[in-house]
Amino acid sequence: MRADTLDPFTVVSADGALLRGFRRPGPGPTAVLVHGVAMDTGVWLESGFLGELAGMEVLALDLRGRGGSERVGSARRHAVEHCVADVRAVLDAFPRERYSLFGLYFGGRIALLTAAADARVARAVSFCAHAEEVALPEEAVEAEAAAIEGPGGRAYLRDHFTAAGAPRWMTDACERADLPELAAATRGLRYGSGQAVPPCRPGQELVLVTADQDPGLADFRAGERRLGARLHLVGAPSRIRAAHRLAEAAGQLAGVPEEAG
Repeated sequence: MRADTLDPFTVVSADGALLRGFRRPGPGPTAVLVHGVAMDTGVWLESGFLGELAGMEVLALDLRGRGGSERVGSARRHAVEHCVADVRAVLDAFPRERYSLFGLYFGGRIALLTAAADARVARAVSFCAHAEEVALPEEAVEAEAAAIEGPGGRAYLRDHFTAAGAPRWMTDACERADLPELAAATRGLRYGSGQAVPPCRPGQELVLVTADQDPGLADFRAGERRLGARLHLVGAPSRIRAAHRLAEAAGQLAGVPEEAG
């Protein structure tokens, strides 16, 4: 897809953070795309995901501190409540009756929490992020942030994702990341990111996607039961390797709801 078919936008979040992204016009339903922690809007084009959303209007934002959006610096300003507010700022800027949200990794949790907070969300699809409570030990989060902002931070990210079998588009996104800001966003995970997603509102649909061989599959099945979510499995040995099937998942899940297979 040519970049000149995408219209850039700028919106302001509730706390004043300046957010940038793009809109791809389309006659169909509106899809709002939310990327993961060490990513930006470039992943939607590079992965082939955007091309699978034929006919849909697409709104994709760079979360605060990522891509073209404002660097906010502090961990607390990267709390998940601010990320949810960022998504809702996009909804406010492009008023539609209903939206479908598609979140990638941590963006999936943001999408689910946005659905819980905003009745305008008709469906939220979470790719490889479950809805249950997550333990985030402070020491582990701090060690990860310190490695990212250290002198070998970029090599640390590249080596970590390469060893895990990540696709090229994911490692390329790490190469573009602002490392001090990414470290702040990592520390920001301590502020609300581990909470379980509340039940959805009447009329909303939640979809949880993960690898069929995911060692943590039980957490996704727990969300399927607790939230009445639909579970969709892609053939892969891990959540990271499931990213190779991202474009396929878009074609199956981001359009008109279908029965789970």
